[in-house]
Amino acid sequence: MKKTKLFFWLLILGGMALVVFQNEGYFLETQQVLRVHLRVFPEYQSPNLPLVAFHLLFFIFGLIVAYLFSALDRWRRRKAISRLTTETAAQRKEMETLRAELARLKGEPPADPPSGSGETSVTSPVAPS
Repeated sequence: MKKTKLFFWLLILGGMALVVFQNEGYFLETQQVLRVHLRVFPEYQSPNLPLVAFHLLFFIFGLIVAYLFSALDRWRRRKAISRLTTETAAQRKEMETLRAELARLKGEPPADPPSGSGETSVTSPVAPS
């Protein structure tokens, strides 16, 4: 997946470089001024810059916005995963207590906890292996 993503980005950046190279006169020699007037703030006017500077600026701005939206989604997923993990642990613990209670009611010896659970008996001097 990482190689596919890298190939995809290289393809996009290569295409952009090709367009700029083939239209060098338009992108590098054409000077443009960016003017912003929002009525609340005083008017801002940028210095004369080549068009390629504006294209790169807005491309990078788009990348940052896309990253922030995906970061928000990743944060929500991580939060859901941690919540579900704690729920699963609580349910497993409840299942073990119910199994122990059922074994006690049936008169069977209590089952050993599954290996790898990390739990040890309080009365046993030897930890299960």
